[in-house]
Parts: sequence; structure tokens; C-alpha cells
Amino acid sequence: MSKVQIEKDFRELYPGGNPGVRIREYYKIKKRQMFLLVISALVLLALSFYLDLQSSKLEKNRITRNEYGEGKKEISLELKIGKEKWIPFSFVLEEKEYTKQELDALYENAVNSLPKIIKKKNKSLGSITSDLELVSVLEEYPFALSWSSSMPQLVDEDGSIYFENINRRETVLLTAYFQYKDWEKVTEIPVTILPKSAKDYGYYLTEKIKEEEANSRKEKDFFLPDSYSSQSLQWRYPVANSTYFLAVLFCVILPFVSYQKDADIHRKIKQRREALLNAFPDFISRLILFMEAGMSVRGAMFRMLQDSSKNQRNHYLYEELTYVCRQINNGLPEKEGYELLAMRCNLPCYRKLTGLLIQHMQKGSNTIIENLRKESVKAGEEQRGRMQKKGEEMGTKLLFPMMIMLGIVMVFIMVPALFSFQM
Repeated sequence: MSKVQIEKDFRELYPGGNPGVRIREYYKIKKRQMFLLVISALVLLALSFYLDLQSSKLEKNRITRNEYGEGKKEISLELKIGKEKWIPFSFVLEEKEYTKQELDALYENAVNSLPKIIKKKNKSLGSITSDLELVSVLEEYPFALSWSSSMPQLVDEDGSIYFENINRRETVLLTAYFQYKDWEKVTEIPVTILPKSAKDYGYYLTEKIKEEEANSRKEKDFFLPDSYSSQSLQWRYPVANSTYFLAVLFCVILPFVSYQKDADIHRKIKQRREALLNAFPDFISRLILFMEAGMSVRGAMFRMLQDSSKNQRNHYLYEELTYVCRQINNGLPEKEGYELLAMRCNLPCYRKLTGLLIQHMQKGSNTIIENLRKESVKAGEEQRGRMQKKGEEMGTKLLFPMMIMLGIVMVFIMVPALFSFQM
């Protein structure tokens, strides 16, 4: 909202005081509140960022495995090598392996699912780019597995792939031996391995973690490596995005709060105008009553001021009437006092009323009572129209809550009916 509009609203809302002082005080308070809001936002953003960093830390490079039956973990971390930037890193952390007794109990429910297991993170067995998972046992099953490779210089029995020995695509035949006591079955699985750079730290760390992870599956905690090629490694969970969300949220809230502060002034202007309009029919009716009793316009004004109840004294019209009567008592001409009342109320009905009163004072019109009655009838009709319009608006606003209540009632009716049909 523009500064010009704010100043205009203040002059209308506080016509009796010094609007310049009130405007300066308003902007002073507003700037103080906005400053406090900005400081609070910055503190909250800093605290959120700090908490996100704290929650991302790994204590002694330790990650806790899932317990038996909870499944494997997809670990997503961020890695920092030496003084380089943080980069994303992910791997799979398997759950704790079964004991021999647990494997024996699950023997009768064994299922052959080797192709999906041994490829691990590779897309398919026809394009292997990382180590295979040649397990010695199947999860949840008691089979003992052993492996042999047609090219052991490329693929080891545990699934480790020696990429430094691979210069081109190589197809290796893996043989899996399923054993349980005197039961045995042999399966051959061909895999195609693609060459990979030996300097790829991602490959090295993945293989290192895979090896350590496989050797520590009986342990509750898993420790990540802390060095690579004489450089220190730092690990953390990916930093949450709550800080960025809060920053965007405050960028939206700050202009909205500023606008609402200005809009409050405009709403007060609207409330003042509505209050003056609603008070006008009673005001003109009492004025007619006192003038018919033989009082002058000035006497009627002062009498209405004296007869005002405590509730009326909190009304905008009483404040304006009080101000004008005091000005007249202090020597302001009566005609100018009524013009001042019309200017301060700033509504067509008050301007027309004061015009009739001034005309009566200057020309001594005998039809003043009749003219005032016409204005009273017109004011009553306009007030009824405003009340009818408010009633229609209220009915529209209540439509949505009524629809919600109807839906709730329908649920209460239909649910028991459906249950009775099912029975």
C-alpha cells in the first residue's frame, strides 16, 4: 500500500489530532516490528542450519545396522576428501545375518533368487561395473553357497572384480554350488564385465565398504573408512533442505506482514465509515425530535451530546459531535462548525444534512423539519438495504460450512446402513 494512501487514511481516521505525528509514530513502530521480525528470521534460519548440520554428523564414522528381519539399509551420505567439497555417496548396509539355528529353521521355505542378489547395484548381469554379491548364504534361507569362476584373475570367489586386469568387455562364467548336507545343485551364470578406471575413488570406496560391510555383518555397528590415498575422509548424512524452505517462507511472509500492517489502517477506516452510516438514522431522528420541541439547531446538538449514554460515548459520531461542540463553545461560528462536522465525517448523508441545517440558519426555511424527515426516511431505507446485503453475504459465507456439515451427516447415515447390508 502506498505512503500517500496511508497518510490519507490516517487523516480520515484521526481528523482531530495531528496526522503527521501519528504517521511518523506508525512508521517508527512498523520499522521496529519489521526489524525484530527480520532478526528473528535470521536467528531461526541460523539455528535451523546448525541443527541440520548437527543431525548430519556421524559419530566415529559409525552406522547402526538393522536388526534381524528389518531388511537392509540404503545409506545415503556425503563425503569430503581432504579439503575438497562435499559430494554424495551411497551404499547398501545389510541387516545382521542369521545364526545357524535360524537358517536351519527356514530351510523348507528356501527360494532360488540368485540373479537379483549377485548383481547388487549393477543394472544387469550383462553390464557389470561394480563388484558382484556372491553370497555364501541366502537371506532367510539355510543354503550354503560356494562359487567358482572361469576366470579367477578377473572375478574372485567372493565376487570381487579386479578391474585393473580388465581392458575390454569380458564374459565370465560363474558356477554356484548349492549345498545342504548331502543335497547339491550346480548352476552356471554368465556375466559380462565392463572395464573401469582404477583411479575411480568411488569404485575403490564402494569395494572397500562392501568388503568391510560383508565382514562385519555379525556386528551391530558398521564403521566407515576414515582415509583414502593418504587423504582424510569425512562423512555425513545429506543436509536437510529445511533451511532453504524457511528462507523462502520468510521472503514470502515479510512483505505479507508489511502489507497487513498497512491494510489494518484501511480496515479501521472502513469500520469507521460503517459505524457513522449506521448511527446516522438515529442521529437525524433525535435531531428532528428536539427541533420539533422548539430547540434551535445548536441547542439540539448540545442536548444530544448531553443525553449520550456511556455506550454512545465510545462511538465515532459522539467523538465528532464532541469535537465540533467544543469548537463552537470556543468561538467557532456555528455555520463553520457544521461544515467541519460534514468534512470530518466525510460521508454524503452528513454533508447533505449539514447543507440543510446551514440553509435553514441563513434563510430561515420553514420546511426544515419536512426536509429532515425525508432524509430520515431515506436513511432508514438505506440502512435496511445494507442489512439485507450483509445477510445475503453471510448466507454465502455459511454455504461451505453447511456443505461440510451435510457431508458429515451423510457419513453418519450411510456408514451404519452399509454395515447393516454387509451383515
